[in-house]
Amino acid sequence: MMLSLYVTLGIFLLLAARDPSVNRSLIVFTAWSSFAHAALMAAQAFRNVIPRGGELVGVVALVIIGVALIALAPAKQSVERVSAAIV
Repeated sequence: MMLSLYVTLGIFLLLAARDPSVNRSLIVFTAWSSFAHAALMAAQAFRNVIPRGGELVGVVALVIIGVALIALAPAKQSVERVSAAIV
């Protein structure tokens, strides 16, 4: 199930890469959802709900992905600059 969600999200991220400033919200959403997923996986691993071994590697990978997306996301534009660009 998660694979189908991440494949779909990945396709939309590839499309968003064409114009990152317009698709900033999708990029930031993906980063924060990676952090949320990593936090939940870490909590489950430490409470022995799921096996620790491979899941902690996944936690690290999701955190790295989230940090990279936040670092590479374009800066948020101010409302004045956006409205001036439209006019």
